[in-house]
Amino acid sequence: MGKRELSRQGVFLFTLLAAIFLLSGVALASEAKQVDFGALSLLPPVIAITLCIVTREVIPSLFIGIWVAGTMLAGWNPVMGFGKAVESLWNNLGDPWSARIVLTSLTMGGLVGIMKIGGGIDAIVGWITSKIKSSKSAQVFTMLAGFIIFFEDYVNTLVVGTTMTPITEKYKISKEKLSYLVDSTAAPVACIAGISSWIAYMVGQIGTQFNDLGIAFSPYLAYLKSIPFVLYNILALVLMAMVVFSGRDFGPMLKAEIRARKTGKVLRDGAQPLINPNQVQEGPDSETPRRVINFVLPLATLVGLIFTLLLVTGGWPSVGVAEAIGEGSSSKALVWGAFGSVFVTLIFYRLQGISTWNKLFRGYMEGMRSIFYGTLILIFAWGIGSAVKQVGTAKFIVSLTHDVLAIGWVPLITFVTGAIVSFCTGTSYGTMAVLMPIVLPLVHAIASNQGIDPMPYIIPTIGAVLAGAVWGDHCSPISDTTIMSSMFTGSDHMDHVTTQIPYALLAALGAIAGYAGFALGLPALVNLAIGIGVVFIVFRGISKPVELEG
Repeated sequence: MGKRELSRQGVFLFTLLAAIFLLSGVALASEAKQVDFGALSLLPPVIAITLCIVTREVIPSLFIGIWVAGTMLAGWNPVMGFGKAVESLWNNLGDPWSARIVLTSLTMGGLVGIMKIGGGIDAIVGWITSKIKSSKSAQVFTMLAGFIIFFEDYVNTLVVGTTMTPITEKYKISKEKLSYLVDSTAAPVACIAGISSWIAYMVGQIGTQFNDLGIAFSPYLAYLKSIPFVLYNILALVLMAMVVFSGRDFGPMLKAEIRARKTGKVLRDGAQPLINPNQVQEGPDSETPRRVINFVLPLATLVGLIFTLLLVTGGWPSVGVAEAIGEGSSSKALVWGAFGSVFVTLIFYRLQGISTWNKLFRGYMEGMRSIFYGTLILIFAWGIGSAVKQVGTAKFIVSLTHDVLAIGWVPLITFVTGAIVSFCTGTSYGTMAVLMPIVLPLVHAIASNQGIDPMPYIIPTIGAVLAGAVWGDHCSPISDTTIMSSMFTGSDHMDHVTTQIPYALLAALGAIAGYAGFALGLPALVNLAIGIGVVFIVFRGISKPVELEG
């Protein structure tokens, strides 16, 4: 065992013991259960995220964060807090939405195992490889695939991550880079796509506030008008395109890409990928045909079923397609689509005489086992998300900026606040739910007091809420889409987080510049141009060509 590993274990144990003693002392000194934790509400997410980064042990770090929150809720009693932490896990796992996502993840892993046995994976790798001639074209293909699957961020990570993993491995693209490309075309795209599974929630949040404020304006139209002000999402996508087409990187990502190019190691030594490739070792028999249709049909079935079921659960054909997608249940569509595609794939393979039932089922089980670790992290991430909600972390962060009065600066402050909340809680939806009822009435009240039309300020503020919410969802170690991006690309989760955060920060810097332009009275397109300019100048200044460095 190396000195670094011993050091990480020491940090972990020291933090655990210190937390127990500290909380035990507070428990003895407390006579009543504290309700408003104030700044202390930051403890659970800060401890969990810090330990994740320092120790790279994600599950124990998340559990300690949950334990700290449980202890706070139990009147600072660490023993009762431990019980509350465990209870938080089973409550989240027992939630129907969470259970459907867990089943989807495991079933998707099983589908990949079946396709490997049936020769589908080998076939698509061979076909795409014949079309892709360089690492750059492999990255371009990954990026475009992410844009094509715009209607649901989970489907994006599932399909693009699974499909491009073997291709990018062939061209020595690091797992860190692949997970970044997949993650950057998930939530950032779904939020501004105009038609996606996010629409109902976002429009619903806007509509509730409009009703309360007496604003006679279409919530959906307000969402569409806010898209140019969702600056982080747009700039994150622009930055990704800069990275891909320039062949340049910076920070930890540059080191990861140089390592992959020089040594062929797409994972660093000692990495712990969320999907274990060793669990899906058994490949097709030598006589098994490598037909592209044996990959395309399962994938088309998966996407087709998910899209159709998203429409059906949203009320189609009684309502229009756009409304149905927005109102549909993405978790139900995902789990039904995953199970349906497994069933169709098994029947399709056996009709061709491919392999045997026993071997195909064995591939299914191996595929599920390969993704179990990542699924477990997802469950613990939901636990910490629930815990920080109960101790009031988001409420405290928002309270720090509640008294802002300069109306032009509200979008900028909203974006920064939303980014902090979403990073600490790991949820974009939760961040929207916290901020919309605060910032929209705030803008409306300020505008009314000043005798001006509130809508020119409400629209950009809506965009800032969405942008801030997505920032944390895009890069927080406890975000479900961040975890699933690591999971379906086979990346070490904390390697994905630490290499992606610098890129997220750069896009956020551009967004801050754009919102500052709005505060100064500049038009939306000018502000977007300012943001792109900031991102481009900084990126060119700090990045280096991977191929030359490697």
